[in-house]
Amino acid sequence: MDNELKSLISVNIDGLKLHINIIGDGEAIVFLHGGPGSEHQFFLPHVLPLAQKFKLVLYDQRGCGKSEHAKNNKYSMKDEVKTLELLRKELKLEKMNLFGESWGSMLALLYATTYPERVNKILLTAAIGVTEKGYKIFEKELFKKISLKDKIKLFKLDKKVKKGSGTYEDILNILDPYYVFSSDSLNRKEKSSINSIVNKLIADDIKKNYNLENKVHKLSTIPILVAQGSHDILTPAKINELIIKYIPHAKLTEIKNCGHWTVVEKPGKMNMLAENFFNSNLFN
Repeated sequence: MDNELKSLISVNIDGLKLHINIIGDGEAIVFLHGGPGSEHQFFLPHVLPLAQKFKLVLYDQRGCGKSEHAKNNKYSMKDEVKTLELLRKELKLEKMNLFGESWGSMLALLYATTYPERVNKILLTAAIGVTEKGYKIFEKELFKKISLKDKIKLFKLDKKVKKGSGTYEDILNILDPYYVFSSDSLNRKEKSSINSIVNKLIADDIKKNYNLENKVHKLSTIPILVAQGSHDILTPAKINELIIKYIPHAKLTEIKNCGHWTVVEKPGKMNMLAENFFNSNLFN
């Protein structure tokens, strides 16, 4: 990538320094990472081919990656929506194309139901749903997949983390294989950090307050594509119940032989879908 087409910047958003990575030129696609509490590094280098035709805007959410931690260590869905809107203004984007992954798919829907006039198109992948029900089912289904041996390891690790002798990353190392269809694809995943405080606080907020059932009508004029792995923890059939039932104009496509991390496991397929979706009027 040419140097002039890539810039790492830190901007002050709502009193916090936000780390932003802008790659390429053209119509902007804003990427919303998962976790909660992960970082934009998850998308790289997998989505880089899209920079040949689009400007990729990747950023670390509040307290995540290289972005500054909130001074009071308080994090919420509302704050993330506000941050995204202030980022849009900072980058002088009239409308945004949103690419939301996992928790980022929920953030995309939260933002779009708050500022529908500021959204052009939305691509959701590793999607969760439009209410807290999807998040709770995700946790339950993930727990069912974990082997007894790994459950025992996780129990012991959780105790260590609480005592300060273990790390959240150690826990993720056990969980990672359950997020993919093929464990070989883990070799392609860049190491990324996670802020456990952000993860817990936003997860709690989701369980208590995430419900867009009465707001989804605001999305009626926004083209939405959902790309879900065939073997995701929430399968395409489940996403039909958790999203398409509420947003019937959204189009659901299944990514074959793929788990939750579609961008890592099937980057070629995901980039092709994203390019066609954001580049055409087919979904309008």
